[in-house]
Amino acid sequence: MILRKLVLRMKARIYGFLDNRDWLRGEFIHRLLGDRIFKHEIWHISERSLSGGLAVGLFVAFTPTISIQMLICALLAIWFRVNLPMALAACWVTNPVTAVPIYTFAFKLGRWLVGCLPDYLKIHGFGGQMAIYFTNSFYLVVGGVTMGFAAAFGGYLLVKLAWRLVGMVPDREGETK
Repeated sequence: MILRKLVLRMKARIYGFLDNRDWLRGEFIHRLLGDRIFKHEIWHISERSLSGGLAVGLFVAFTPTISIQMLICALLAIWFRVNLPMALAACWVTNPVTAVPIYTFAFKLGRWLVGCLPDYLKIHGFGGQMAIYFTNSFYLVVGGVTMGFAAAFGGYLLVKLAWRLVGMVPDREGETK
C-alpha cells in the first residue's frame, strides 16, 4: 500500500515535469532547435518512445564521442522523435568512472574484429606514428560502434519486454491493463 502510493506520487511528479516544458522557451537550446524541442513525442512516455530513447542513448554511450555525447543524443532523440530524457540519461552509461574500462574493451573488440590493418595504411602513405594513431582509432571506433549496436538492440528489447510484462500485471481491481 505504501509502495503503491510512493510509485503514484513519483509518477505524478515525473508527468508534471515532462508536461511543463515552458522553462525551455528562450533558452539556447530553443533558439538552436526551434519549436521542435516542444514536440509531444520527445517528452511523452510510451513503449515506442522509451525503448527508442534507451536505444539512442546506449548507442551513443558506447561510441567514442565522450565529449559531445549529450549533444549527439539530444539531436538524435529529436530527429527520431524518441524520449529525450531517457536518451540523455542512458548516454551517461559512459561516465568518468566507467569510460576507461568500456573503451578499453571496445578497443580490444575492434582489434579482434578487424584483425590486421597496418598494411592497408602503409599502402596509402601512412607510416610510423601516424599509422599507429589511425589504426588504434579505427579499432576503437569499430569496437565502440559494435558495442553500441549490441547495447541499443538489447536495451530496446528489454524495454519492450518490460512494458509487456508490466501490462500483464493485474491492477487493484484484479483486471489486467
